[in-house]
Amino acid sequence: MRAVRASLPARVGSAAALAVLANGGVLATAGAASAAAGHHAKLLPTTLHIANKAVARNHHHADALTGVLKSHRKGVAGETVTLDARAGAHRKWIAVATGTTGTGGSVTFTLTARTKTVQVEMVFAGDATYRKSHSNVITLKK
Repeated sequence: MRAVRASLPARVGSAAALAVLANGGVLATAGAASAAAGHHAKLLPTTLHIANKAVARNHHHADALTGVLKSHRKGVAGETVTLDARAGAHRKWIAVATGTTGTGGSVTFTLTARTKTVQVEMVFAGDATYRKSHSNVITLKK
């Protein structure tokens, strides 16, 4: 048997067609509504990078977590970024803080870990102009 390669639009179209068949036309209605709304805007790509710096805070260890949201290598200001964390046996990400990017696309959170090890990432949900993005995951140790 020979492998067949399909482009991303072809695979997405096939998946959408299967979903329409499986859901009895629910997605077809949504597609018709969005087509009636006008043009389909192309979203700009984004990247989100996170870094940390240990800081002393009231005799306890804390981490200053700084993220930078960019699109086409330029900072994106005024966008909401969420700090997600997970610790121990919990594999599910939990939103622990929300901030807004400033000039240059940067946002900073201060986190004091209450467990021995915690993993954190920053998430940008996207909007009408920009695509969503996730930062790298970093592990903080107490």
